[in-house]
Amino acid sequence: MRNTTICVAGLDLAALENRKTGIAIICDNKVEYINVLYRDEEIISKIVEYSVKVVAIDAPLSHAKGYRKVDLKMKKLGFKVLPPGWRSMKLLVDRAIKLKSLLEDRGIEVIETHPLSALRSSGYSDIEQLINELGIAINIENKHLLKIKDVIDAIIAAIVAKLYLKSKTLKVSDVDGTIHLIPKIKN
Repeated sequence: MRNTTICVAGLDLAALENRKTGIAIICDNKVEYINVLYRDEEIISKIVEYSVKVVAIDAPLSHAKGYRKVDLKMKKLGFKVLPPGWRSMKLLVDRAIKLKSLLEDRGIEVIETHPLSALRSSGYSDIEQLINELGIAINIENKHLLKIKDVIDAIIAAIVAKLYLKSKTLKVSDVDGTIHLIPKIKN
């Protein structure tokens, strides 16, 4: 990538490395890379390859016994999130925290998002409309991957990371975390 190119990434993280994690990388205003990857090393390698500045992860980045205060705020706003305290969520949170640490060690900023809520908060119900509205081009050969939910969620997460770099995310925050969403675009 050219030095002037700014790349961000989105991850729809799976709890376990034997399950697929959706990844999307947006450079400037183009989706340059989408795929499903499995191992942390693969994910980190791809993010480093593109000199990504910010990664938005679809996973809680902190533990709780049930819902975090930030999750309760999300629920009050009408967004459906799962509590990090559920046994099935604990593995996801553990992996997300580990990945965050590994990426931050490489100077890459990591934020938390929730793609379904981010799409809803934008006012759109369809990712294609959102991409078109934001003027984002899809510069990839493997367009069949655009039918995979994990990849679609990763693209939405990457859009959140892109907006975060411009300080344009809708933030839902409390003492135990911040979830970044897309501000209302369509009325």
